[in-house]
Amino acid sequence: MECSSVGRRLAAAIIMASAASTVHAHPHMWIDARARLAFDGQGRITAIKQDWKFDEMFGVYTTQGLEKGPGGSLSADTLQGMAKDWMQALGEPISHYFTQASVNGQPLTFAEPRDAVVSWDTKSQRLTLSFTLPFAQPLVPDKQGVQFDIYDPTYFVAYAFDAPGAVSMIDAPEHCRSSYRPPRELDWQTMQQLASIPAEAETVPDELLAITKGLTHRIEVTCK
Repeated sequence: MECSSVGRRLAAAIIMASAASTVHAHPHMWIDARARLAFDGQGRITAIKQDWKFDEMFGVYTTQGLEKGPGGSLSADTLQGMAKDWMQALGEPISHYFTQASVNGQPLTFAEPRDAVVSWDTKSQRLTLSFTLPFAQPLVPDKQGVQFDIYDPTYFVAYAFDAPGAVSMIDAPEHCRSSYRPPRELDWQTMQQLASIPAEAETVPDELLAITKGLTHRIEVTCK
């Protein structure tokens, strides 16, 4: 499956529900995200826990035609089915949950995700996917640090870690610290080039892909 097919698949739902003026917009999906770095009793990082709150347009379209309960609620079975389908799609080797981890530039391996759930806020009309992505082997971060990069290299999905406490640690030793670095801002010319790419496009031009690969949300954990 080509790069970021997940992003296009999810983005298509938004585009179909959008006005014509947004069909050529880029990105096509917006996510308010949270990330929590989980430690065990030995001071090792065991997993990154994430919450992805999709934009309202995606929520409205995705829930169209679904059987709803009082107040527009969705059944537990429906939400569980969404979580299963989305995690299966996100697990493609190239996209791999749009999450990478490394130490000194060397990639780390994740185990199978767990605890995937989807919640539905009837008031805001927004869906949230929450899941845990554990390391294949827990590791002790040192002063060199562990880097986490969250991004979609084809920029169909745009993340924001703007909420207070959007990046945090769970049970971290006192000598450990986390930092967050947002992606750099795009220049106007690049934004215009990206905006001209229709959602149904199979790929992003190589010259643009080289730029968007740098649009990563970097989380770093160091322990002195």
